[in-house]
Amino acid sequence: MKKSRILILAAIFLFCCAAFVVRLVKLQLIDGELYRTQSFARVVTKSSEKAARGEILDRYCRPLVRNETVLTVDLDLNICKDVNGTLAEMIRVFDSYDRDYTDLLPISDTEPYIYTEEKLSSVFRDFMAKRGVEENATAEQTIERLVRYYKLEEFSPAMARAIIGVRYSMFCAGAPAIYPFASDVPKDVITALKERGESMLGVEVSSGYTRVYTEENFASHILGYIGPISASEYELRREDGYALTDTIGKDGIERICENYLRGKNGYRYLEVNSVGAITSFLDGQDAIFGSDVILTIDKNMQQITEDSLASAVAGNKELNGEKAATSAAAVFLDVKTAEILSLVSFPDYNLSTFYQDYSTLSQAKDSPYMNRAIAGAFPPGSTWKIVTAVAGLEEGIITRRTTYHCTGRYTHYTDYQPTCNDALAHGVVNVESALQKSCNCFFYDVGRQLGSEKLAEYARRFGFGEKTGIELGGELSGIVASKSYRESLGKTWQSGENLLAAIGQTDNATTPIQLASMAATVANNGVRMKPYLIRSITNRDTGETVETVPTVTGNLNVSQTTLDLVQSGMYKVINEPGGTAYGPFREFGIVEVAGKSGTAETPPGLAAALFVGYAPVDNPQVAFAVVIEHGGAGAYQYTTQVIKDVLSYYFSSRDAFDSVSDSNELLP
Repeated sequence: MKKSRILILAAIFLFCCAAFVVRLVKLQLIDGELYRTQSFARVVTKSSEKAARGEILDRYCRPLVRNETVLTVDLDLNICKDVNGTLAEMIRVFDSYDRDYTDLLPISDTEPYIYTEEKLSSVFRDFMAKRGVEENATAEQTIERLVRYYKLEEFSPAMARAIIGVRYSMFCAGAPAIYPFASDVPKDVITALKERGESMLGVEVSSGYTRVYTEENFASHILGYIGPISASEYELRREDGYALTDTIGKDGIERICENYLRGKNGYRYLEVNSVGAITSFLDGQDAIFGSDVILTIDKNMQQITEDSLASAVAGNKELNGEKAATSAAAVFLDVKTAEILSLVSFPDYNLSTFYQDYSTLSQAKDSPYMNRAIAGAFPPGSTWKIVTAVAGLEEGIITRRTTYHCTGRYTHYTDYQPTCNDALAHGVVNVESALQKSCNCFFYDVGRQLGSEKLAEYARRFGFGEKTGIELGGELSGIVASKSYRESLGKTWQSGENLLAAIGQTDNATTPIQLASMAATVANNGVRMKPYLIRSITNRDTGETVETVPTVTGNLNVSQTTLDLVQSGMYKVINEPGGTAYGPFREFGIVEVAGKSGTAETPPGLAAALFVGYAPVDNPQVAFAVVIEHGGAGAYQYTTQVIKDVLSYYFSSRDAFDSVSDSNELLP
């Protein structure tokens, strides 16, 4: 019995061995050639999936910057049998249609070859070293060595240089199996590539994303733009997963919020056959959209501010001809929170054509790329009298009852006697009527008694002389005039300059956003808030929203009596006869406005027109500053028109959006 069991087990074992042998013979000898052919015919490749950047929206979630799907031409290096020949054919097609493709090689396109970077990046030096090029090689020697390395002798020098440029770009991208040759490719170029047939083996068309700005020449100084990552940016960002073929935010919100807007790329493992056809999807990870950035600005209010400011500059030019203004800026913000409702610098530029226009606009005399709202340094002129009034009242130099008899000329000094506005004699004035009529002589006297250092102390309480901290790059701190500042430059300060400092002249330099913040601080009873543009950031993947909390950055620490007097003076500027802006606002009617006008000499001897203020008087909600550069005293009619246009929208047309409560609800 035991012996029979052993025989049965042995028979089963021998049968299994025989079956394995037969199967191996079939696989290796009979069908071996077939399976070998199939294994060589199928390749597993990794395909990257670009993530879309997050959108930029206004406070009501109306899109300002969004994404649009475009066609991308890729080269699958696993399938391509002749990389040099295929690249040459692709380059010919793109050149014939005058379309760009990625070429990051820091060597000129034509002979004699020179390096286009003063200092070669570590990436390029690494590229050279791995291809046997000496580190101190000239550009000519580098091209010669790379022609031999890539076996490009059969091509013309120009084509060889172009192919090397793409080869280097592949290296910068991390030598992916599927290389993105060009993006945003038009259909006629795609058709031309497909017509090449077999010579385009490995050339594939996929979808990607491009940035679309919903309006032309809109909020360009706020939104900013994206562009190819530079070598220096790559050195800082390579650990974050960036490749040298990536794009990155270069300016504005696109740059400030790069870490939020940038998504996370995905990938797919694909099985393809010998002709490049996908036979199966194996595994992968989906791309993750970037987070959406919701701004504080109101799209409609921003547009109205831009249009009105452009009209103001055009009207000033019609009035003054060649001596007229060509540039201006305006800021409107929420009094209680300092949220920016609109921020405009004129002239602006078209974000969609930034790179095409750059060579021309960068040389323009009116500097359209400069954000005058935060980087335009203007003497504040008579708007500075607000600071002087606060300082004089708090230091006890003047009170509500203090009067001064203005004869049109200040005669305290025998050797220096500056005039009042247009040498007008305002008669007896106090602090309120001096603000109302913008009496220089009254404030000359206050400035003389205060001295420059004490006046500068109060100016700094308003935030002058330091950046507001708004989330845009390039903001200036401005200058607060004083004897100590002048002496720090190795220059002298004359006693008479205390008078000029009190009316916003001498070394004083302020930005429109600082002036708007000053008006908001007065309206907010001395509390100074930090202006900001980013209202919230929403993660599309998780739905999580992080909202910005309004921040107090300072307090004037002055009495309510002082604030009441200054507010009263600003009210009279606009609402009582004799006020410098009574005429333009007399029939406004929509809301009561308080403000202060100003004129200041700017190089080369032309006057800038300024206006600051807030509304409504009884419950301030919006503060503002408008500056027309070189507009002259006659520009008041234009600064005030901008203010009326914008406030008309805010306090009437804007009502249609009052019911919006969900910051993530999209509006048409």
